[in-house]
Amino acid sequence: MHAQTAIDLRNRYLWLVFPAMFAVVLAANVVLVYFALASWPGLAYENPSERGRKFNQVLQAEEKAHGLGWKFALRYVDHSVEVRIVDASGAALDDLALTGTLVRPLGGIADTRLAFGAVAPGVYRAPVDLAAPGQWEVRVAATRGEARAHEAQRFVVR
Repeated sequence: MHAQTAIDLRNRYLWLVFPAMFAVVLAANVVLVYFALASWPGLAYENPSERGRKFNQVLQAEEKAHGLGWKFALRYVDHSVEVRIVDASGAALDDLALTGTLVRPLGGIADTRLAFGAVAPGVYRAPVDLAAPGQWEVRVAATRGEARAHEAQRFVVR
């Protein structure tokens, strides 16, 4: 009779175990959904679906830019972004129109437009006031007439 009583006492609260396990799983899912919706979306481009639809045109533009043979050297120096651009033979490229954007890859900080000015043959510089130390990405596009090439590079500011 004693063994039967012990089994009854253990089984009396057994039905509470299953709802408790489901509550733990539900709480974990709620926390994960919250952080998934509140964090950085992970998008590298503003309109990824549009870019995907125009993928062949993007590839053709990339091949055309690669065919120019322009070489970019980007670096962060003295609170400014410096870009050196040379052609396939190594000659400095002057009279280029440069546009640039400074991006924080982790998000949370708005992208910054860069205004480049020529400081030497083939060397362009844009002043930058970084909002925080860490990893940054510079995206630069250079145009001369119909010719257009671009480069992106990441750097770390301590």
